[in-house]
Amino acid sequence: MTIIERIADELARLFPDATIYTENQADGFQEPSFFIEKIDTSEAPEMFDRQYRKYAYQVIYFPDPDNPKTDMERVEDYLLSGLLELKNFAPLRHIQVTQQEDNTLIYQFEVWGRFYPDKKDEIKLNNEEVKGNIK
Repeated sequence: MTIIERIADELARLFPDATIYTENQADGFQEPSFFIEKIDTSEAPEMFDRQYRKYAYQVIYFPDPDNPKTDMERVEDYLLSGLLELKNFAPLRHIQVTQQEDNTLIYQFEVWGRFYPDKKDEIKLNNEEVKGNIK
């Protein structure tokens, strides 16, 4: 299961009747709805072939056009109280919420983790012959 799928599951738990998009829509987004988007990924190597990764995501909420400010404030409270972790995976870190001038609510966060990359495709140099000599 991808991280975006995990985020969508948590949103569906908090907002069971909501429309949740994980891909851009050519015809635009229905309102009210959520759109989940990955912002970036960073990685730092650690000892014993581990990697420390940070994944940054944002959930964009498109509010009810009839009462956008009230709707965004209500959804913001639900997100700050209910979307704090991805169940059985990782807590959300560095949560930041912004109400944009275009009447969208942006809920940004990071997911951190330590990973052991699969090394099965790693190229190994075995029994290499060296031509020449050492002086």
